[in-house]
Amino acid sequence: MSNRFRILAPHLSAILAATSVACIPGVAIGQAMLEEVVVTARKREESLQETPVAVSAFSGETMQQLGINDIADLTKVVPNVDMYSGNGTSGTGNVFIRGIGARNTGTNFDSGVGIYVDGVYVSRADGAVLDNVDLQSVQVLRGPQGTLFGKNTTGGAILYTTNKPEDEYGGHVEVRVGNYNQIDSKATVNIPLAGDTLMSRFSLYQTKRDGYVHSEIPDNLPTQAAGNDGYTEDDYNDVNRYGGQAQLRWVASDDLLLDLNYNYGKTDQAAQGQDCQVVTGLPGAGWQVDVQDPTIIIPSTGQGILDWCQANADLGKDKIMANLSPNKYEAEVNSLSLTADWEINDTLNFKSISAWRNTKGGEVNELDAMGIPLLGRTNYSNDGGQQRNTDAYSQEFQLLGSAFDERLDYVVGVFGFHEETNKGAIVSPTGPFFNALGVPGGMTNFVGYTNALDELLTKNSSASLFTQADWHFDEYWTLTLGARYTWEERRVTVDHKIPNLQNLATTGDAVDIIPNTIYSFPSGPDTFNPNHGWVTPHLIPGTDIQTGDTRIGAPDPLARQNQKIDDSKVTPMGSIQRTFDGIGFMDFGNAYFTVANGFLSGGISDTYDLYGMLDEFDPEEVWNYEIGFKMDAWDHRLRLNTAVFYTDYKDRQLTTVRLNPFTERIAGALINAKSSWISGIEMEAVVIPMENLQITANVTFNDSEIEEYDDEQIIRAEGTTPPPGCVRRKAQGLADVDVCEIDRSDEDVPRLPDSVFYLAVQYTIETDMGSVEPMLSWSYRTNLNNCFDASSCLSGIYKVDQEDVTARLSWYSPDMAWRVTAFGRNLTDDRYITGGTPLLDTTSTAAIGYNQPRTYGLEAAYTW
Repeated sequence: MSNRFRILAPHLSAILAATSVACIPGVAIGQAMLEEVVVTARKREESLQETPVAVSAFSGETMQQLGINDIADLTKVVPNVDMYSGNGTSGTGNVFIRGIGARNTGTNFDSGVGIYVDGVYVSRADGAVLDNVDLQSVQVLRGPQGTLFGKNTTGGAILYTTNKPEDEYGGHVEVRVGNYNQIDSKATVNIPLAGDTLMSRFSLYQTKRDGYVHSEIPDNLPTQAAGNDGYTEDDYNDVNRYGGQAQLRWVASDDLLLDLNYNYGKTDQAAQGQDCQVVTGLPGAGWQVDVQDPTIIIPSTGQGILDWCQANADLGKDKIMANLSPNKYEAEVNSLSLTADWEINDTLNFKSISAWRNTKGGEVNELDAMGIPLLGRTNYSNDGGQQRNTDAYSQEFQLLGSAFDERLDYVVGVFGFHEETNKGAIVSPTGPFFNALGVPGGMTNFVGYTNALDELLTKNSSASLFTQADWHFDEYWTLTLGARYTWEERRVTVDHKIPNLQNLATTGDAVDIIPNTIYSFPSGPDTFNPNHGWVTPHLIPGTDIQTGDTRIGAPDPLARQNQKIDDSKVTPMGSIQRTFDGIGFMDFGNAYFTVANGFLSGGISDTYDLYGMLDEFDPEEVWNYEIGFKMDAWDHRLRLNTAVFYTDYKDRQLTTVRLNPFTERIAGALINAKSSWISGIEMEAVVIPMENLQITANVTFNDSEIEEYDDEQIIRAEGTTPPPGCVRRKAQGLADVDVCEIDRSDEDVPRLPDSVFYLAVQYTIETDMGSVEPMLSWSYRTNLNNCFDASSCLSGIYKVDQEDVTARLSWYSPDMAWRVTAFGRNLTDDRYITGGTPLLDTTSTAAIGYNQPRTYGLEAAYTW
C-alpha cells in the first residue's frame, strides 16, 4: 500500500463508521422534511446532494437564522474555513480553506481561495470582508477549483450570489442595534420598470460599531517620548463599513437575459490594536534587543524593548499603548459587471461575464505593539505615501451544453484577466527617537527608514481555457473529466525613494548617518518634520551634500527596478460518481471519488528589500484526492454529507524574514516550502428528529505534515565565530548577526485546526401571534496555529483553541412580514488569538490580536 493511501485509510474507516450509524432504523416519522438545496457549484443548477463536490451551501434565509452577517462568520459554520481580517492586524480579508490561503495580501500574490460575487472574481483582499446584503445564497467549495471557474485556485472557492430583480414591487428593511454602540442597517427595494421585461433592484447597507480596544498613555511614559505627538487615546477594532448595489435586468427576448450590476463599498475604521507578550528562552532570539536597547531605546525612553512590551501586556487584552497616528484602515470598492445569458437552443447555452473592479486600500498601523516608534506600517496616503489602487478587468465566456440524449453534459470556458496596482509603502519606519545617545556619531535625535518609500506598479495578466464534461453511463454512474490551461504573467516596477534630507529637520541640519537608512538631526525633538517629502536617491561622489530636491551625482541605478515572470500549467481533474435510490431507510445516496490538480503561479516579492533586489518565488501546486458520500434518509429528515481528502502540496508559498546581504536590510520575503501534505475528514449532518426541531452538526478532523521546508533564521551573534551552518552578517548597519540555515519541517501547517466541531439547535413554536424560533449554536476549533517566523512557531504562543457560543431568539409575524430577534455572540466571553505580528526572532516579543468580546443586541426586519 502506498504512503498516500496509508494516510487515507484511518479516515476511510471513519466515513464507513459514520455511514453505518446513520443507517440504523429510526422511530416514527412525521411530515416534516428537509428542503432540497439547489447549488450552482458546477455551473448548472442541481441538487446539493447530487454534486460530487465537497460544498456547503446556505440560502439567505438560513444565514439570517444562523446569524451569519459577513464572510468572517463562515468560519464558525463551515468545515475547514478560517477567516480573520488582515491576520488580526488590519481590515483586509484573509480566507483559508483546508489550510490553504494567503498570509501575504500583497498585490503580486494571489490567494489559494477564490471569492466570486455573481461570477466576478475578487482579486484583492481590500474590500473582501463582504457583508451579507440581499443575498440569495453563499456556496463554499473545498478543494482545488479550476475546470469550472475563471481563476484557478488551490484551496477552494466561495461563491456569493445576490437576489436578482423581479417583476413585482417589493423590498426589505432591517436594523440591528447592540452593545459597543452597534448600529447596522440595510434596505432593499425591487422596482419593475417595464413589467417582466425591464426590472431593477437597489440595496444599501451600513455596519457600524465602536471599538473594544482602547489605547492609553501610560503613567510612566518618559518626558522625551511624551513629546511625540503620535501618542493618543483612541478606540481600536471598531467597524465602519457602508455601501450599496444597483441592478438592472433586461429580458431582451425569451432566449436572452442581460444583468447589469454595480457595487460600491467603503471601509473607514481604526486598525486592529495588538497586545504584546514577552517570550523568553528561545535559542538565539532577540538580536534587536541587544543592539537597539543600549544605542536607541534606553537612551531615548529610559526603558528597554522588553520593558515596553511588558508594560503593554500589563494593561490587559483590550488596553494597549500605541504611538503611531493616525492608526487606521481604509478601503473603497467600485465594481461594474454585465452578464449576458443566451439560450441558443434546448441543449446549448452561452454566457458572458464582463467586469471591472477598482479597489483602493491602505493602512497606518503599529506592528510592534510596544508603544514606541520601533516598527510601523504605512500603506496610506500619509507623509508622501500612496495607498493601494487596483484596477482589475476580467472577461469570461462559458458554453454549457448537453448531447447524446443528455448523456453528456459539458462546460467550455475562456477567461481573461488583467489588473494594475499602484502602491506606495513606508515599510518599516523607526522613530523618531530623541536623546538616543548611543547612535554612531554621537547625534542625539534620529529617524530610520529601513525600506523607506517604495512606489510599486504591478501588472498581473492571466488567460485560461477550461473544460469539464460529465458522461452519464446510466441513471446511477457518471464519469467526470476536466482540464484547464493557465498562463499568467506578473510585472513589477519599483521606484525607490528616500527622505528629502534638507527638509527632514525644520532647521535643515539633518545628516545621513547610515546611507539611505538612518538620519540624524541634532537640533531637538520639535524640529523633526514628518512631512519632509521624498526624493530619488543619487550616487554621491565623496560627500553627503544635498541641494534642493536632488542629490549631487548620477541617479542610483537601483532606484528603479523592473522585473517580469510568467508561468503556465495544464491542470486536470477526474471524478467517478455512483448514486443510489431508496435503499432501506436511505432515500438517496451519492458516492464519489475525485482527483484534482490545482496551481498558483509564482511571483515577485513586493515585500522583500526592494531597494536591494527583487526576489522571485516559485509556483505552488496541489494534488487533491477525495472520497465522499452524501445521503438523505428517514423520509428526508436526515442529511449526512462526508468527505475524506488527502492533499499533496508542493512548493507552498509562505512568508518569512530575510537579511539582504547586499544592503544589510531585513524585510519580509516570499519563499517556497518544498513539500507538505494535508488530510482530513469532514462530516456535515442535518436532522429533523421531530416536527419543528432541526439539529445541525459538523465534525472535522485534520492531519498534516511539512516534509521539507528550508529557511534562514537571523539570530544573535555570540562569540567570535558563527556556529556551523551560519554566516555572520551586518544587520541594518548596526549590529553583527548570524544568518543560519534551518529546517522548519517539524512545524504545523498554519491556519489548519486539528479538529472542528459545530452544533446548532433550532426549534419553531407556532402561536396565534406568530412563530417563535430559539436558536443556540456552539463552535469549537482546536490547535489552530497563526505562527509566522521560526521562533513564533517553536514557542507555540500562536497555537490556540477557539470556542464560540451564539444564541438567537426570533419572533415572526403570522404573515412572515415582520421579524424581531434578540441575539448574543460569544456568550461565554471566550478570548482567543486570531493573529498578530510575530517578532520573536528579532525582539523576543509577540504582538497579538484577539477576537471580539461578548456582544448582544436586537434586530428588527420588515419585508413586503
